[in-house]
Amino acid sequence: MFAVAPGYLMEFLLLLARIVLAVTFLVSSIGKFLDLKGSRKAMRDFGLPESLAGSAAIGLPIVELVTALLLIPTSTAWWGAILSFLLLATFVGGIAYNMTQGRAPDCHCFGQIHSEPAGPRTLIRNGLLGLVALFIILFGTDRWSFSYGSAGVSLLGWMGDLSTYQIIATIVIIALIAAVAAIGYILVHLLGQNGRVLLRLDAIEAGQQSGTATGIAAAPAAAAVAAPAPGLPVGTAAPAFKLEGLFGETQTLDAIRSNGLPTMVLFTDPTCGPCNALLPDVGKWQRENIGKLNIAVITSGSAEDNKAKVSEHGISNVLIQQNRAVSNEYKAIGTPSAVLIDRTGKIASPVSGGGEAIRQLLSSATGLAGARPAAAAPAAPAAAANGGAPTAPAKPAAPERPNLVGQDAPAMELPDLDGKTVKLSDYKGKQTLLVFWNPGCGFCKKMVDDIKAWESDKPEGAPEVILVSTGTVESNKAMGLASTTVIDEGFATGRKFGATGTPSAVLIDPTGKIASAVAVGSPNVIALASGKKPAPAAPAARAEPPTKKGGKAPEVKLKDLDGKEFDLQRHTKDTLLVFWNPGCGFCKRMADDLKSWAKDKPKTAPDMVLVTTGTVEANKAMDIPMRMLLDEGFTTGRKFGAGGTPSAVLIDGKGNIASDVAVGAPAVMALAGQPVSI
Repeated sequence: MFAVAPGYLMEFLLLLARIVLAVTFLVSSIGKFLDLKGSRKAMRDFGLPESLAGSAAIGLPIVELVTALLLIPTSTAWWGAILSFLLLATFVGGIAYNMTQGRAPDCHCFGQIHSEPAGPRTLIRNGLLGLVALFIILFGTDRWSFSYGSAGVSLLGWMGDLSTYQIIATIVIIALIAAVAAIGYILVHLLGQNGRVLLRLDAIEAGQQSGTATGIAAAPAAAAVAAPAPGLPVGTAAPAFKLEGLFGETQTLDAIRSNGLPTMVLFTDPTCGPCNALLPDVGKWQRENIGKLNIAVITSGSAEDNKAKVSEHGISNVLIQQNRAVSNEYKAIGTPSAVLIDRTGKIASPVSGGGEAIRQLLSSATGLAGARPAAAAPAAPAAAANGGAPTAPAKPAAPERPNLVGQDAPAMELPDLDGKTVKLSDYKGKQTLLVFWNPGCGFCKKMVDDIKAWESDKPEGAPEVILVSTGTVESNKAMGLASTTVIDEGFATGRKFGATGTPSAVLIDPTGKIASAVAVGSPNVIALASGKKPAPAAPAARAEPPTKKGGKAPEVKLKDLDGKEFDLQRHTKDTLLVFWNPGCGFCKRMADDLKSWAKDKPKTAPDMVLVTTGTVEANKAMDIPMRMLLDEGFTTGRKFGAGGTPSAVLIDGKGNIASDVAVGAPAVMALAGQPVSI
């Protein structure tokens, strides 16, 4: 049936094929056993339900170990090959399915030893191993008589013909080969680490030579004269990203930038010494630059590798990248390194490498935060670069949206929820309302019923509505809206029209020109959709510095989860305002501490009130037995100088601020009169 090679050659090839598969499955099994948590995550990422992921994470390495053992004796090798083929076919099918869905989960192929995103490379590797298994199945049995007596020579049988001296010498040689392989593995990793250090040094030197420290405030013309700087060219659009936080929450660049402030993206690594030395400063920078600058930290490694370090220093906006994917997009070749993004979402600086260069970048970013995006003041030629005295920085001003009314609407061509392309040009001759949307936005969620009511009873002459949405197809479909919805994951279309957040909208007239300023918030969006004039925007106010310890507490009038109003000025007791977010991982972890505190409140403890973002439902679901006030825009937190959650400030019975802002669960619970549990 099959034309085979001469006997000895075929036996050797079959033995070689068995060794390859046995070693592969043995290493894979050991690697997965060393990282069962990672195995569970990989199972979930590949689409297995949570209820099965744990069992599968333990069962798979056991099956792989059994497969490796079956491949060693000739009497069971044929059955081991069949099991190998079935496993590899399953792997190939899982990888191929996820690729067709546009996903690239971490394959966790060799567990703690090696892992990479599932893709063409892993697909080809498993396919080739499957062919090796198929070779043993086809030629490792006696013409399908199931005698499985010809699956190659025995792996250990040949040792029976050796003398004692030869057996000892063989063991010594094998041990030496293993030692050489181990030394080679260590050398490769040392060389790789040395290479990363050299890259980091190159980045620092390049940042110094290209004037990274002062280049932010320089005019574009001055930047053009300088030598090519590390990172993306200044003025290009910042690559969008969508990453997981330390507690599984999802964050995007657009969400971070939605407040209209400049953003500094800081690339770190938990194994990088200079990065760890910089962390105390990072937490301080985030708190000091509230209302001036967003600071996002993109790190590598696992959530566990990073949690303790960032929580110790009260750092927020920490996201985890895989295989340096975002760093590569920004051309940030070392850690720590940082890049600045301006208010319009464009790259505003070269990549700065090293702690000192990052500090200088932050210092120069203060000027960018205060400058208006449309009209940067001309820089004095070469003055900043040569150490000349810079002009006094402008006071921070609220971001201004460009006035595009009367201009031709930018082109828009995006896929709808069924994958069909929707073009704005197809709506010429009709009045069209573009509503910028995000299914994960609390304001949008609260507006869904208003839109459904509008859809069921459209006013006469109402415009056509197109929801330009971020998020996934599934999350948008789940909202149950009848209006045409298109996916704009990077929020690029929103930025073209001057939108900086969601929900917001802009009206396009029948000739294709922009007919309104950007309307922000549910009432104004619905007003535009109903043919009414939205309320005029309040004049942009300069950012006021937060009130500090000893000063009179700002006014706090908010509604709780039952719709009842809370007025801080009416409280004559000491009150601890805790700034909260039900979607924040740190807050979720702290919830049990708050429940314990409420159950056994210390006698001298202040009243505790949670000032929270998110929806009523999300906050009620936390089941925390204390008053919760809704502050969706986090405006109250900013008044007191809070830069993230959880954080807190103490107000005495006279209405004065009695403490600095406490950041993180331990500091908050200490203010409450009870240490946090570890």
